Amino acid sequence: MDFKTMKKKLIKNGFSKGASFVLAAATVFFLIMGFSNLWGNSDEAENLIGHKSTANAYVYLDAVAFEEWVCKYGDDTYYTLYDNSGNIYLAVISNGTMNSMNRKAAGSEDYYHYFDGSYRLYGLVKMTSTSVISLVEQAYGISKSEYSKYFGSYYLDTTDSPTANTAWMWLTFAIFSGLFALIFGVIWISSERPFIKENSDYTEEEFARAAQLLDETDKKQKLIFGEEFIINRNSGMLVRYKDILWVHLVDVYYNGASVGLMLRIHTSKRNSYKLSPAVKNSDQELADMINKIIEKNPDVLVGHTPENKQTYDSLTKS
Repeated sequence: MDFKTMKKKLIKNGFSKGASFVLAAATVFFLIMGFSNLWGNSDEAENLIGHKSTANAYVYLDAVAFEEWVCKYGDDTYYTLYDNSGNIYLAVISNGTMNSMNRKAAGSEDYYHYFDGSYRLYGLVKMTSTSVISLVEQAYGISKSEYSKYFGSYYLDTTDSPTANTAWMWLTFAIFSGLFALIFGVIWISSERPFIKENSDYTEEEFARAAQLLDETDKKQKLIFGEEFIINRNSGMLVRYKDILWVHLVDVYYNGASVGLMLRIHTSKRNSYKLSPAVKNSDQELADMINKIIEKNPDVLVGHTPENKQTYDSLTKS
């Protein structure tokens, strides 16, 4: 039996491996869809002048000037824009867009900034809340009738577009598929990499004997101590006794609480594995595991001591 056949027989991670690639591809697809939908198609935008009072219309405005922010409400910052006909508009503008506008502004007079030409902004027409209207009235010292005359009842939200919700839907899919791809990828790598590192120098005859041991052992028995190998069906571990250099007990914790003792074995390939007794915290079973390893490999280091760790490190130093 060759290496590839044995790996496929012992490591049941086809789903993890396949799922990793499928979900990784899906993540890339969702990201492309998300970013392609994050901003509206500028070809579909209409001139704001003809849709100043059309709620949710996707429009553009060629602004020739703007003032510093007039008010802030919630997470939004409102600015005053002017077009080349002298019309005034209230608009929500992001910090990034405003930085770009400031860089392209040709000059300013106090809080009044103008462009050398115009600056095109895209966004959705939205109804202005009474709270924002009050803040603008206070900032400019104007009456309600004056506000209505200058600004009307709507504002331009340049941070939104018709496809923004769709974009975030795709990006949400990308986040979740990416997380699952990461999880399945970790499962795949954590099982395949140690197997490849541990067993790459096995002969076909050794793989055949390991396969025979698997076939002859009850499938319900997950941890197998044979005459030549230790096999763990759950983790895909296949280790020769002669490759085990150091063994010791470890206290395993979960969420800060001890969940019992396990046996940790360290190999000449610098892999380490935790072996759980069939009966939780069975001192006798753990002792039997250690004695079986010592029986097959009398030179194994036993116990977690600084001396054993130093010896193990020196034996496996490349």
